[in-house]
Amino acid sequence: MPNRQIIDIHCHLFNAKYAIMELAAATWNHLLGHYPHQKGAAKKRAARGIIETLEGAKDFAAWIARLLEVSLSDCEGNFLTARKNFAESELGKNASLIITPLMMDIYFALCDNRDEETAGRRGRRALITVEPFSIPEDGKKNFEDHFDHIKNLILEEIQKTPATRRRSASGETLNTLFDDARKDLLAVPKKTRRSVNPYEGIELSPGFKQHMHDLEALAKKYPGQVFPFLAVDPRRIGILKLMDLKVKKGKGIFKGIKLYTPLGYLPTHPNLAPVFEYCTTYDIPITLHCSQGGMNNFRKENYVNTWEGSNHWEDFKTVQGNKSSYFTAPEKWRPVLNRWPNLRINFAHFGGGDQLAEGHTAWMEEIIKMIQ
Repeated sequence: MPNRQIIDIHCHLFNAKYAIMELAAATWNHLLGHYPHQKGAAKKRAARGIIETLEGAKDFAAWIARLLEVSLSDCEGNFLTARKNFAESELGKNASLIITPLMMDIYFALCDNRDEETAGRRGRRALITVEPFSIPEDGKKNFEDHFDHIKNLILEEIQKTPATRRRSASGETLNTLFDDARKDLLAVPKKTRRSVNPYEGIELSPGFKQHMHDLEALAKKYPGQVFPFLAVDPRRIGILKLMDLKVKKGKGIFKGIKLYTPLGYLPTHPNLAPVFEYCTTYDIPITLHCSQGGMNNFRKENYVNTWEGSNHWEDFKTVQGNKSSYFTAPEKWRPVLNRWPNLRINFAHFGGGDQLAEGHTAWMEEIIKMIQ
């Protein structure tokens, strides 16, 4: 019997299906005029359009094509593979594995935050309606065409990879994955009496919702082995209420939260202030992405909204470095730690592997200073 436990504090049980669902939903809502948020009553059908008119959509499809090389299995399948590989390793001979899968929120990867600038000018946020994602019966044919276009965009990106380097699954496996995503997107949401709906007022995009529920189910099925972290994006309506439902002041299925700032926001975003207050009050750990690699927001410009009042448009066509270096640099967290010095933060990647090279240790040194 294993006499010790090894904790994998940073892993992703992320399936490409979640990403396909988020891209399809985000671009569909864009055609409806409801991205990033639904404003007013939902339209019954979208005007036919080419999603490439949404800047970054093709780049998002290319990112999914790369994801399909490594992330085809479902949430539990990924976990069982990780556990099997660990058991067969030297470490696994006398130890058991505990994992903390970090949830991802990629729905806003195509958002330039223009709605936040508009709300700031008007002195109030535009009326936002929070409703479950659904396709009405008379809009399904239109959505089917839209989904096929998404699928073809992704498959075209796969074909751009030289055959000698292509690792994607067979056509049959890919078709099954796309069919499953399509089926789930077209499924009619279960009707819930509003008086007992725990998600009232919480914006749940379809891929995000499925990923969250899959991690919940996994943690319940393998108690003591899986401790997931909830993805938090300050642009998601109702995120603090969702934290209270899922993290439950440290007593929920989700044991911490994950922030991924390169998707287009700074840690000083005004909507994160109550999140940090909650985490300080209930001693909730935070894992944040801190390297120049990984996924980025796909827009060339982003409106930057902060509680410090330095709101402005940032042009990433001209800014030195890349989007990750702007949104993720560890010094951007100093105002947060000055305000909440007792936050428990894991600067994941510790600045990134390139920080080990001589002359490139600035991020790592900054993190060490903040720890001290």
